[in-house]
Amino acid sequence: MNTLLAQEIHDKALACGYDDCGIVPLDALDFYKERMIKRLEDVPESKKVYAHSNAFLTLKENYPWAQSIVVCTEYFGAYKFPASLQKRYAKGLLLSLANIPDGVEVKQRRSFETWFNDKNIQFIGGETAKPTGVVPLRPASVAAGLGIYRKNNFFYGPKGSNYELVAYLIDQPCEYIRHLEIPPCPETCDLCQQKCKTKSLSAPFTMNPLTCVSYINTFGDGKLPEGVTEDMLEEWILGCDNCQDCCPFNKNYDWSIGKDYPGLDALELILQPEYILKASDEEIIEKLIPKFCFHLTDKQIPLLRKSAKRAIEHK
Repeated sequence: MNTLLAQEIHDKALACGYDDCGIVPLDALDFYKERMIKRLEDVPESKKVYAHSNAFLTLKENYPWAQSIVVCTEYFGAYKFPASLQKRYAKGLLLSLANIPDGVEVKQRRSFETWFNDKNIQFIGGETAKPTGVVPLRPASVAAGLGIYRKNNFFYGPKGSNYELVAYLIDQPCEYIRHLEIPPCPETCDLCQQKCKTKSLSAPFTMNPLTCVSYINTFGDGKLPEGVTEDMLEEWILGCDNCQDCCPFNKNYDWSIGKDYPGLDALELILQPEYILKASDEEIIEKLIPKFCFHLTDKQIPLLRKSAKRAIEHK
């Protein structure tokens, strides 16, 4: 292993604005196959949803040149999030750097890739919060020691679950494992299960994506599985943060303080459900869809309006 290069990559990632960085060999993800097998055994109906994950199990075959995975964390909890959008929009979707591709923050992080090129390091990846990328982000981040899984299946770093993850496959043999002391979930805690209205979280570390509110109001196109009713989706228009908001490891966070997320103040008005119902398709396509972090398409405007109408009626 090239320990000097590993340290150099870690330091460069931090210089480019990331909060932390870890590096693992591809073998470090071998545990992910067992995790996927168990997940499908526990919730067999989710097989189609996780079909894209099959590519994660064959990284060595798909990218024979790749030797290591570089994982970086970006803490989006540093931004403020308007109270009028809470309980309606998942914070991680609206605060993703993917929504501001021309922003200063993104350009700073793109300099990390420029540095890879300058060092003649072959790489692929770098997707920010993209649903189907090259690397399984949460497993790679846990393997690199950047955080842990909690019972709600989310990745948690030292400051809670409000992290965006970015990863690259590189052609250099490196390892840089972080050793952070993050306490596990208390055995007796089941708050995330209690707050999951659709019971998608049926057991610790177990979920049915088909009944998850975040899936239903995005990729699931509004289809309600058996046992799930419209009122269970509450006021959520895009995504759902219930299982994270109730978590004791997130409970002390104040979203009224922090930096201003670029452009969010200007978007707050048109993100209101009343505005969505009267806005034209063209305005929604131009101003909103690009800010939804790949989770809604232009063809899903009827779903967005349906969710907005429910948000109003659920008050």
